[in-house]
Amino acid sequence: MKHSPRETMIAPQTARPEPLLVVRGLSVTFATDQGPLKALDAVDLTLAPGETLAVVGESGSGKSVLSLALMGLLPPTAKIEADALTFDGRDLTGLREPDFRTLRGTAMSMIFQEPATALNPVRRIGDQIVEAIRLHEDIPAPKARARAIEALAATGIPAPAERAGAFPHQLSGGMRQRALIAMALVHRPRLLIADEPTTALDVTVQAQILDLIRDLARETGTATLFITHDMGVVAEMADRVSVFYAGRLVETAPAPALFSSPEHPYTVGLLGSMPQMNARGAPMLPIRGTVPDPRLMPPGCHFHPRCPFAAGACRTDRPALREIRPGQASACHLAPLIETLEARP
Repeated sequence: MKHSPRETMIAPQTARPEPLLVVRGLSVTFATDQGPLKALDAVDLTLAPGETLAVVGESGSGKSVLSLALMGLLPPTAKIEADALTFDGRDLTGLREPDFRTLRGTAMSMIFQEPATALNPVRRIGDQIVEAIRLHEDIPAPKARARAIEALAATGIPAPAERAGAFPHQLSGGMRQRALIAMALVHRPRLLIADEPTTALDVTVQAQILDLIRDLARETGTATLFITHDMGVVAEMADRVSVFYAGRLVETAPAPALFSSPEHPYTVGLLGSMPQMNARGAPMLPIRGTVPDPRLMPPGCHFHPRCPFAAGACRTDRPALREIRPGQASACHLAPLIETLEARP
């Protein structure tokens, strides 16, 4: 593991239970024909049992790379460096693939973004869940099938025995997503990673899926890492929020604090792009510009070319993630924002 000087200055939160997942200084770099591409840059986060942490940011911010790194599913072209990367006290950086495979199927599970591609199109739903069960448990096929049907029933799928005999294309998008959730939760994992699980679903089905994930996590005490770009989903699901921009963690806070008092201009922009966060009749406030090319990152704060408040230091010095108030930290030279901006001439 790489050991580098720490920038983060966040006081420990003694009220929270002991973390199940600890990530410190996680960086992921991909080897490409055009040179190294850093997708994650010294990311820190923790997740406690029963807690839901939302990871938010635009496409290209590193959210999905984080999930694949935690699950040990990055391609060979990826280089991982970390000061700490542990699950339940177990170091993930040196884990052999057979051991990681065991963890992935039992203690850690993931709901992928696209059920149409995550499910095998030529195998029946029930057979795929049975395979996931028997891969990690030495039980007879009939007993595994009964477990699979129970898992489908737990997700609210009607006539689960009948649906177990269906192929993925015979189910609606919402049903396919429920089947993926059943497969992810059949071993009652301690950590569930949900990567944009409702992106392709209509609003009604999305609400049902969010309720299902939240209820199942509450019943089982599962820690949930919820990856999304939708701040409305964050408001509904999250206990805490980590905001990513261009591979860096730029703000972390309890969800109520983030929505009431954001402390990074990028977070302010994300909230301003939500219709429900603006006054009735007021236009949305989109973030100007686009996410920078990972190979051509600007110096200093990566967000400064798009930031309406950027000052001299923002263009030259990388801001450290520092605590602004208990439980809330921001990687912004200007934080606390309101006080700093009000003091400007």
